[in-house]
Amino acid sequence: MANHGMLVCSFRIKQRHEQTKDDLLCQLNETFEVDRDDVEGSITFVDIIEFLQSFCYSNNIVTDDKKKQKLFCILCDSIKTHDESTYRAISFIIRSGNYGIEAQMVDRITGEETHKRNENEAAMMDFRCVVYVPKDVEDRKIRKGIMIFESVSVYGVKTITTDYLRKFFSLYGLIFETRSVSVKIFMDKLIEKGSIQKIVLIKNKASPNEADNMLISSGKEVKSYLQPCLKPKFVQKMLNWFDEADKTGICEIPSSENFDDLSITFQINKHPRTIRLKNLDKMSIIEDIPEDIYKQSDFHEKLISYMLDTADDYKSKMILT
Repeated sequence: MANHGMLVCSFRIKQRHEQTKDDLLCQLNETFEVDRDDVEGSITFVDIIEFLQSFCYSNNIVTDDKKKQKLFCILCDSIKTHDESTYRAISFIIRSGNYGIEAQMVDRITGEETHKRNENEAAMMDFRCVVYVPKDVEDRKIRKGIMIFESVSVYGVKTITTDYLRKFFSLYGLIFETRSVSVKIFMDKLIEKGSIQKIVLIKNKASPNEADNMLISSGKEVKSYLQPCLKPKFVQKMLNWFDEADKTGICEIPSSENFDDLSITFQINKHPRTIRLKNLDKMSIIEDIPEDIYKQSDFHEKLISYMLDTADDYKSKMILT
């Protein structure tokens, strides 16, 4: 069975005001009164979920992204809205695949060629997606939501889906943006699950110890700790550094720590991944999906429920206003 994971990100919608050139964040649970150049009169969506329903139904036919050599569509019969006491959400299946490469298809068991794949054929795969929006609480107006994309082995649909979303919302004079969800929350989960395999402390200065200088030096001192068991005090400091770098884009480790940067290697989808404190802007949050879910006859419903629970967990620790 292929490894399955979830890519988690946050999203927001911005309204551009032409007179001031300021981009204002939209309240996701409020009514959207918008215009399109190709439609006469204004169009009303009761909230972002209804807006996204329109996006889904407008992409029910396979379209061709020739630049990426990738096909894309959303299965209409998979679209479902979820209305709970604390959130609203929409789930759907994206069907997508790449083309452009000829290949001989071989049965792995018999070793025999079954057919030849030509460059216009795409191997289409199904990927579940959940868009989650907490409900407003009193004067706490929600301006950010959470998106979760299923990934299969090395394949995913986050990039092409968000490209289509940006094009769709631009038709209404709106800007669709995605961001990483809280790195601190993600790190918390890794530590709780015991998923951290290695921590590397990096000092931008060669070690004075001759034993560390046997090899040609890169000008850095690097210390690696495998399967580390961290003290709570260091864990809290590390989480604060990642949180600050995530929010401000500035990485500041006190000089008293005697290192300038650190990286963490952990296991996701049975593969090692590494994040570096000073390179967080390139980080994607990817979580495992338990393999047992795919062994059940109603795995689709179970998977959507698991994705919603994951979004709910992130929501409880994020500021989405």
